[in-house]
Amino acid sequence: MPFTASLKYNVSCLFLCLLLQSCLVQQIDFSPYQESSYYQQTLQALEHQGPTITTADTLQVGWAKVNMTPPRHNPLAGYGKRRGMKYTSVHDSAYVRTFAFNNGKSQAYLVALDLLITPMAVTEALEKVYPNLGLQPEQVYLTATHTHTSFGGWGKKLMGRIMAGKYDRKIVQATVDRILESLVLAKANQQPARVGYGEIYAAELVANRLTGDAAALDTTMRFLKFEQKGGATALFCSFSAHPTILPSMQPILSRDYPGALVDSLETQVDFAAFAAGAVASHQTKAPHGDSFSSTEAVGRQLASKLLAAEKSVPMAYQQTLGYARVPFELPATQWRSGDTHRFAPFLFRTVFGNYGAYVSSLQIGSMVLLGVPADYSGEYMKQLQPAAQQHNKEVVVTGFNGGYIGYITPEEHYPLKKYETRDMNFYGPYTGTYLTEILQRLLRLHEQK
Repeated sequence: MPFTASLKYNVSCLFLCLLLQSCLVQQIDFSPYQESSYYQQTLQALEHQGPTITTADTLQVGWAKVNMTPPRHNPLAGYGKRRGMKYTSVHDSAYVRTFAFNNGKSQAYLVALDLLITPMAVTEALEKVYPNLGLQPEQVYLTATHTHTSFGGWGKKLMGRIMAGKYDRKIVQATVDRILESLVLAKANQQPARVGYGEIYAAELVANRLTGDAAALDTTMRFLKFEQKGGATALFCSFSAHPTILPSMQPILSRDYPGALVDSLETQVDFAAFAAGAVASHQTKAPHGDSFSSTEAVGRQLASKLLAAEKSVPMAYQQTLGYARVPFELPATQWRSGDTHRFAPFLFRTVFGNYGAYVSSLQIGSMVLLGVPADYSGEYMKQLQPAAQQHNKEVVVTGFNGGYIGYITPEEHYPLKKYETRDMNFYGPYTGTYLTEILQRLLRLHEQK
């Protein structure tokens, strides 16, 4: 090849490589989110799709649990390195645990799943059948225990299959069927009930795995107590310690410490349920390493603290019931490829999919549950708790409400070269501040209406 032709060929190849790189890798956007259109869209959604709140007759509460464990030799969910590994035995079964609420004017449900997340495929399927029960999606508050050793088979895109094994439509449909069954059973069990709120402190069981900062922690377990007129009692609780005690490559299905916790509670009360709190950057301090001895010890210790505290919780009949599901608009994805660059959004959609996100809420009297589509950092509770108290509310934050937008950690941690801040930060440095502001605004709306 003549020199001139060779030079043109090399220049063309270089240009093509540069063009391809510019398409695949882009600069991270550090623009303030307050200047964005997506922020304004979320504010408009808050204004027009804010909470539905009614005050009527004495609140009736019911509950139910349904076993939803698939047969053995289905995939586990929680760790990519498993590569779809299937479980060969069941240590403790996975359940859906549901509360039903009705004050004569409106009804709502709280659904806690013994799963890694509330899968998007399950959420989509549920929304198609809610009308058969006379429900809208905002009336069903979804959450999960976030155990990393429950069943998978519900992830469609590449990353879903890496984290949860091969997609299985039958598993999704069976999960949906068990959730619907629990809604019906919980509603049938409703009675007038007194309600109370309490807290316990368990700093000895949780650590900040992101920074090691002993002060940057949410050490509070928050709980709601329900006492039916007939005498039956139920507890719903939430804690920030990640349920990742058990070995990642152990082919045994388990609920991790949340399972041991609710089992211990149910030796003293009629029903108990757990939801993961603000778990991002928080890990469990396991006293006996990655073993079932640790899950039992952590579960029993939390249960002992809670059972001691619930006896003195003030109880009262309530008439107020509220709920909301507000679209949470997002910027273009900023899945990072370095300190200053990100992969192009189309690459992210190819690997993870393209799902909508929303924040959800459930109000019972003065108690407000806030649901987020993420691993949300407990470090933000120091902002949300005072905001709730300012509006005469108690607040409980739970994760995994039917969507997923990655790990949400304070923006000062964004430069850290850690899994949570680099690999699992999908939407840029200000997502946590943005999401926390929207949660604070949603809390205010629950006070105003």
